[in-house]
Amino acid sequence: MFASLGVVVLAAAGFFVYLIHIMSDPIRPTLLGMRIDGDRVTIKAGQCPEERVRRVEVWDSGTERLLWRGDKPVTDEGKRGLLTLWDREAYRTSSPAAQPSELPEALDVLVESDPYGGPDGVFSIAEVRAADLGPGSYWTRDGVRTAAELDAVQDCGGTDESPEP
Repeated sequence: MFASLGVVVLAAAGFFVYLIHIMSDPIRPTLLGMRIDGDRVTIKAGQCPEERVRRVEVWDSGTERLLWRGDKPVTDEGKRGLLTLWDREAYRTSSPAAQPSELPEALDVLVESDPYGGPDGVFSIAEVRAADLGPGSYWTRDGVRTAAELDAVQDCGGTDESPEP
């Protein structure tokens, strides 16, 4: 009986490791970037021209606690994926939580867009703050990218009109 239980536990652990590996596939293109300017935290979600942001959620990666949520950005920039977090005025509705006085070590950000879903990503706050970001640039897991570069990695279907590298 204990041998069967051990096999079940090992199989479950193996499946969990496989699931984590699949979800963190390094081949997936980076579609989300972050920058921090003083107290202002901004996300850029790569999007196809027809996509519109529906919601952004920010989670404490360490505790898996929801820190903030903004629904239906009100600006054209926000609808197109340029999102200032904890900015109550920039969203039709948002959770009442204020930005923490000190950000956790890592933030997990989920952006929901119509019609394709949307990207998510985990950001080390120390890495984002240490990055040398020029105007319009964002830290991604692949390094520094501009907003245009983040939008360009999208597979929007249709023709391939991306510029030559």
